[in-house]
Amino acid sequence: MGRWSLIIMLSLLQACSTQPVVPVADRSITPKQAAGTQPAREEAPLQWGGVIVESQNLQQTTEVQILAFPLDADGRPETDATSIGRFIALLPGYLELEEYAVGRRVTATGRFTANREGMVADSSYTFPVLACDELTLWPEREPRPKPRIHFGFGASSGGRGFGSIGISF
Repeated sequence: MGRWSLIIMLSLLQACSTQPVVPVADRSITPKQAAGTQPAREEAPLQWGGVIVESQNLQQTTEVQILAFPLDADGRPETDATSIGRFIALLPGYLELEEYAVGRRVTATGRFTANREGMVADSSYTFPVLACDELTLWPEREPRPKPRIHFGFGASSGGRGFGSIGISF
């Protein structure tokens, strides 16, 4: 009975865990490449991710401008890497822009629809538009605590000499 209980409990715990984004779409075409020429397979889903730069709710859709970065194996944007362009994620309906705020990391899966001319600061820019089936909002990163380093010294003489040095992190 104990072994079956353990198996059932582990199965339930696994079902509750957060699952990474499964790469069901093409990641080989970058937003920068898509802006240069239309992807050959417009019908194939693409997966891009990055950091939200700007968002706006329109009458029937929400547009999210994203600074793109390469994705890791779990589909999370690797924001320490070099940017691979910008794109606009087009989503049906309304998104709460307080949740999808500037600076948040997202992964978008959808189909390339067109290129759109726009501006980044004072420069012209061609944005590929991705009609999204899914937009994953990643948890905010917690700041790392400052390292704490302690040094300790001790000495004792109870008839014999004794000393110690301790270091902790």
